[in-house]
Amino acid sequence: MDRVLVIDELPLISIAFQELFRSINPSASVAYCENVFRALSAKDYAGDAFDLIVVGSVPDGRPEKAVRELKDRFSQPSVMLYSGVYDPAIIEKMEEDGVDAYVHRYEPIEEIREAYRRLSAGTHFISGIFRTLYDDYRFGPGK
Repeated sequence: MDRVLVIDELPLISIAFQELFRSINPSASVAYCENVFRALSAKDYAGDAFDLIVVGSVPDGRPEKAVRELKDRFSQPSVMLYSGVYDPAIIEKMEEDGVDAYVHRYEPIEEIREAYRRLSAGTHFISGIFRTLYDDYRFGPGK
C-alpha cells in the first residue's frame, strides 16, 4: 500500500501517519484532507487512486455512506476508521459497509502497524481496544 489518504480534522494526525507508514513502507506517500466532503469533491485528487484511506473524521458519526463514496471515488481502496468513539454497529456491519479496519485513536503504534500489515494482506482488522469492548458488549454479564 503505497498511496495513503488521511482524512482528519487535525493535520498533526497526517504527519504522524506519514512517519509511521514510511517506517513500514519507505515508498509510501501520504496525502491529507480535513474532511470526507473535501476529499470527495477536491480537484486536487482528480484521477488519484489510493491504496488506503484512513478516516478519522466521519460525517454525522455514521461511516457507511462516506466509506462507499470514498471507495467508489478512489478505485476501491482499503478503508480504516480511526476513531476514539466505540460503536458496536461498525464492527457488526464492517464487511457490509466496506470498512476494512476499525482502530482506536489511543492504541499503541504497534496496533496501527498490525492494521497496516493485515490490510496489506487483504484481511480485516479490529484493534484490541475495540475487540475487547465488542466482546464485553456481546458476551458480558446479562447477555
